[in-house]
Amino acid sequence: MASLNNSQLGKESLYPEQYDKSVLFRIDRTENRIRYGIDPENLPFKGVDVWNAYEISFLTDNGLPVSRVMKMKYDAASPYLVESKSLKLYLNSFNMEKCGRSQHDAEKKVKMLIQKNLTDLLETPVEVSFFSDSDQKRFAFQNYQELKQLVPEDSLDAIEFTHFLETPELLHGKRTQTIRNYVFRSDLLRSNCPVTNQPDWGDLFVKMDCRYDVDLRSVVAYLVSFRKENHFHEEVAEMIFKRFTDVFQPASLMVAAMYTRRGGIDINPVRATDESLIEEAFTDMSKRLGKTLRQ
Repeated sequence: MASLNNSQLGKESLYPEQYDKSVLFRIDRTENRIRYGIDPENLPFKGVDVWNAYEISFLTDNGLPVSRVMKMKYDAASPYLVESKSLKLYLNSFNMEKCGRSQHDAEKKVKMLIQKNLTDLLETPVEVSFFSDSDQKRFAFQNYQELKQLVPEDSLDAIEFTHFLETPELLHGKRTQTIRNYVFRSDLLRSNCPVTNQPDWGDLFVKMDCRYDVDLRSVVAYLVSFRKENHFHEEVAEMIFKRFTDVFQPASLMVAAMYTRRGGIDINPVRATDESLIEEAFTDMSKRLGKTLRQ
């Protein structure tokens, strides 16, 4: 694989008009995991990365355009993740490609090509589904309360937010004898692309059982500390999972981030101590993953 400096990241790009898998670029997950104390050989979580791509189009043999939305899923245990700009270039390379006698045949061929190319690239099975506008969506995290509503407004107003690079020392709580349950979402998540420095906006979802009376003000301050942090979406979800694990020693934990669409693609990583905590909206490839307001 080429290095980041030799890739298309952060550079003006010429979009290929014919199918071209060579534009795909992968990112090794190992370096960031080791940096944050996550053992790549013994991951503390299960999880998947789910992508929605809204700019999928190709031609039938007689030149009729076929437009679809793609849902793509692969395991968080994979050694690599696909870089989003390279995926956009790759998907757009199908735009003028004639792929089959009928719309059904063309869709089947493109789906198989994408699955094969990405499975080969990432060295892990990649699942792909295509949808039209009429297909049913499946939504996740329907009953998660907004974190800022769980903290008194005057308490938030009293906080001096001075940390804008990830600061795990901000997280704290009081050890208790009973297990406490936390289920919340937050629209405070904002980080930046590690290559272009463009802002990435996301909604964060947390479900946790632990023997701590968690100071939710400290969670607010911690999430704000990502504001100038430069990381890929998947890395941010894993960093938050690791910090919560270190500080609160949870009996169970699920962290998911659903990011705003950029370049026609949104990325949705979820990490959990057990697969049962991962909502079926992520794993059900027969239905589109419903969007949040931010997406």
